Parts: sequence; structure tokens; C-alpha cells
Amino acid sequence: MAGIGPIGNIGNVGGVAASAGPSATRAQAPGGFGEAVLKGLDSVAGLERTADNLVANMAAGGNVQISDVMAATSKANLGMAIVNEIRSRGLEAYQSIINIQV
Repeated sequence: MAGIGPIGNIGNVGGVAASAGPSATRAQAPGGFGEAVLKGLDSVAGLERTADNLVANMAAGGNVQISDVMAATSKANLGMAIVNEIRSRGLEAYQSIINIQV
């Protein structure tokens, strides 16, 4: 399995220049919730890369234990489930805020 690469720069959107990527965002907003989310996404991406590498190595006949592959894929799956839940909760919170009547 090959991992999906990062999305490239989308340019100027709505008169606001887009950042070059996560590293540029980190430079603009040190600490806080956004930084924690970016660190979490980087961590999950690392888990997915590790699992992909182990699966590819095992498929190529490398000396990889199936238990290591299963553990790595389970960690990556759990990480994605957590990211998905955080996204869902964030979206629910956003929709709640938008629906507040003033």
C-alpha cells in the first residue's frame, strides 16, 4: 500500500494567500488547540507510514513478523478512528455555534 502524499499549495483563495503547508501554519500559531491537532495528524500519518512499510516489506518476502504488521495496522486504524471522531465532534460544535440565534 502506498500512502497518500500531502495536498499541494492551492494558491490565493478569496484574496488570502494560502500557507505552504503544515510547517508554515505551525510558525504562525505556536501552541494551542491547532498545534495539538497538527501534532496528532502528524503522529497518525507516521503510524500509517509505518504500517504501510511493514505491509510492503512482508508482501515482498521480508523478514517481518505478522504480529508486528497486525499491531502497526491496528495502531494506524485506531489513530484514524480518533481523528475521525475529533473531526465529527468539531463539526458538531461548529454547527451548534452557527445555529445559535442572536
